[in-house]
Amino acid sequence: MNKSRRYIYIITIIYAVAIVLTVFSFIGLGFSDSLFRFIISLSAVLLAESVIYGYCIFWLRTASSIQQTPPVLISGAIITGIYAAIVFVSALLFDWLLELPALWYAADQLLILVLGAITLAAIGLYGWNAGAGEQQAKRSLQKFRRYQNELTEMSELASSWKNSESEQLVNVLDMLEGKFKYSDPISEPSLYATEDILQQQISLLHDHVKLLLATQEPHEGWQVEVNEMSESIKSTLQRRNRELAALK
Repeated sequence: MNKSRRYIYIITIIYAVAIVLTVFSFIGLGFSDSLFRFIISLSAVLLAESVIYGYCIFWLRTASSIQQTPPVLISGAIITGIYAAIVFVSALLFDWLLELPALWYAADQLLILVLGAITLAAIGLYGWNAGAGEQQAKRSLQKFRRYQNELTEMSELASSWKNSESEQLVNVLDMLEGKFKYSDPISEPSLYATEDILQQQISLLHDHVKLLLATQEPHEGWQVEVNEMSESIKSTLQRRNRELAALK
């Protein structure tokens, strides 16, 4: 049994004991003179305890899959705690002390439940959107780094080329690599098609460089071919950067 399961097991036992104690406390103390208010108070407190238990389980299962606790998870815990506290205070104040009319008291507890659910759902939706945005940024950053790594690999290959014209090839590749260095690495979904073309162009240039280095003597006009491929990549990169700047 791992640590997370052990904690879940302990929290489940605590929750079961809390439920039993709550039921017996309400029955033993006779919490109010109104049976309807008594049932509402008992149901509201049991529900609040169940919400706390459910969020604790959710926290443990979520925290075990991530390295750092996100702020949205902490915010959810605070909201859950505030909801439970308001339920308990409302039961003491409006049921026991003020003896609010049953229908008004039921409406009060229902309002607390609805507001708590809406707030928690809003935090959850915000967290999901934020998480999706972070994953998208991470994927686009990884893709952009692949472009740079492939260009770096090409430049290293060109540097090892034992040919008097190797310097020309290295200069072209270094200049192309510099264009990527000063481009925004974080992309947008609408640009994925353009970036796929960019990836294909880089791969084609990579294959061309490998083929060029594999030959004993480079064929005539190889500089023109490399320059044309490099210019195509630059053009696609510039278009990608312009569109990206317009979206941000």
